[in-house]
Amino acid sequence: MPSANVVQEKESGARQRPVFDAMLKKLKTGDSLVAWKVDRLGRDALAALTVARDLDARGVRIVITTLGVDSSTPAGRMVFGVLAQLAEFERATLIERTNAGLAAAKKRGRRLGRRHSLTPHQRQEAKRMREKEDKTYAQIAALFGVSRSVVWRSVNT
Repeated sequence: MPSANVVQEKESGARQRPVFDAMLKKLKTGDSLVAWKVDRLGRDALAALTVARDLDARGVRIVITTLGVDSSTPAGRMVFGVLAQLAEFERATLIERTNAGLAAAKKRGRRLGRRHSLTPHQRQEAKRMREKEDKTYAQIAALFGVSRSVVWRSVNT
C-alpha cells in the first residue's frame, strides 16, 4: 500500500504558500496529488492549470476528491480545466457580492469591523485612570477584564 503524506497550509493563499510549494517540489513520477477542490491548487484558473500542467509533465497524477476528477485521463484533464474556470468565476462572484454588501452596509450607516471590547464609558474611565491615577495599562486591563493592548488602543486613539 502506498504511503500518504497529508499537507495542510496554515497561510492564506492570497500570499505565498511555502508548504504547498515545498510539497509540489517533492512530488515525483508516479505520485498522486489529492486535493479537496480545484481551487486549492491556485488562486485563479491560470495558476491551477499551470500547476496541473507542471505536474502532468513530471508524471504526477492529480485527483480532486469532491468531484472524482482524475488528471490521468484526457476527460479528467478537460474537466479539470473547466472546473478551474468555474472556481475562478465563483471566487470573483463571491468577492463582488461581499464588496457590494459592505458598500450597502456602509451606505446605511452601519459601522463595519469588530465591536469595541470596552464601552465608550469604560474607554473614558480607562483614559482617566491612566492620566489622573497613574495606573499602568496592565492594572487597568485587569480591572476591565481585557488585554493590555485593548486598554492601550482605547487610551491612545
